[in-house]
Amino acid sequence: MLSAGLVFFIFQIHMSNDVDSMLNEKNNAISNVFLTSQITYHKEFAPFARRPLTTFLIERAASCLGITMGKAFIWVNFSLLFLSGILLFRLSRVMDSGYLKGIFNIILYFLSFSVLFAFFPPIFSYDEPLQYCLIFAGLTSFLKKQWTGYVLWFTAAMIARENSAFLILGLALSTSGQGLTYRKVFSARQLGYYILIGLPILLYLVFIVFFIETNELWGGTQDEFQTRFSCFKENFKDIQSFIETIISLVLTLGVFIYFLLASFARHNPAPKEKKFVHAFIISSIMNTLIVLLAAFSKEARLFALPLVFLWPLMAQYCYREIRLLLNFNTYLRCFANWKFSVTYGILTLINYLISFIVYVPSFPSSDNYFNEYLFLCLQLICLHYLLRHYDNRNPGKNPLFQLV
Repeated sequence: MLSAGLVFFIFQIHMSNDVDSMLNEKNNAISNVFLTSQITYHKEFAPFARRPLTTFLIERAASCLGITMGKAFIWVNFSLLFLSGILLFRLSRVMDSGYLKGIFNIILYFLSFSVLFAFFPPIFSYDEPLQYCLIFAGLTSFLKKQWTGYVLWFTAAMIARENSAFLILGLALSTSGQGLTYRKVFSARQLGYYILIGLPILLYLVFIVFFIETNELWGGTQDEFQTRFSCFKENFKDIQSFIETIISLVLTLGVFIYFLLASFARHNPAPKEKKFVHAFIISSIMNTLIVLLAAFSKEARLFALPLVFLWPLMAQYCYREIRLLLNFNTYLRCFANWKFSVTYGILTLINYLISFIVYVPSFPSSDNYFNEYLFLCLQLICLHYLLRHYDNRNPGKNPLFQLV
């Protein structure tokens, strides 16, 4: 019910009269023409044509239900978003989240920037809901050592979007043998383990070569690779582009990375959590570099993929920091301190200038809620930092410098 309610909430945001999303072009009606053109584009343009799964589901839904392609797009993607919330909860339970913390992880997932605004320009989500479903299922199988399921789910995830391979590399590099204490990195056992983890990549390569050959996509694929690295120049061509690139990173990963760092010194992670945190760090570095070099960074969803390692563990990993934010007595103690109040006011003013003056989205801010979301994210970070620093019951060390 929670997953369904949050998906309905996201749908209402996208269909609001005062926004311009893929679903609703400011007219409170489903934009069938635009969505149909997007489906056609994904079938004909080589980089998207190599990802046939979501398009196949949309076309089958339109055919079986007798509805327009635009409505089929909405039914398929929002059904998959709903399912991804359920699968995330299941993964959280495998990560020993407990029931309430698993619920909280679902809320954090749906309120993440790239999910909450999934179908706003220039985010333009298309394959991500299906990709998340497959990845959550694959990670659940991985933790349960159900290797057949892991291989099948992750192979399908790469067919949905090939960048799922970064997650496999993150898993492989963040683990050793059958456990974190197994240190014979180059043993035969370890080599077999790496081959098993990397098997979905091999299967995907076999599929993609066959698919490109069958659909005669070699020419388009070659043209794509020749122009890919021109994206880097676009991401940093002027000051405004540079700012938008940095803000896209902050909007997508900022809050999660901050609370991850803030929790390092105050949380003793379980082996599963430690493994996923390491996988997040490794895959984030690889994914971010590739996005900056070979994709348009303003499509902020591209930065979000490594969060699949954090979404199922945030509540249990950061529970002390979350509890601090929800402690009413902490606010009473801190706001009674004039230094806290003055500092908080100054940071709020700086945050306002950054969020509403410095940051100018590519698409008009009047058509979305990006500036407001950035303001709330930065305000949350500032508030938590000051609560940690000024509350006399929480020693005032800087949480970001306790990693060592």
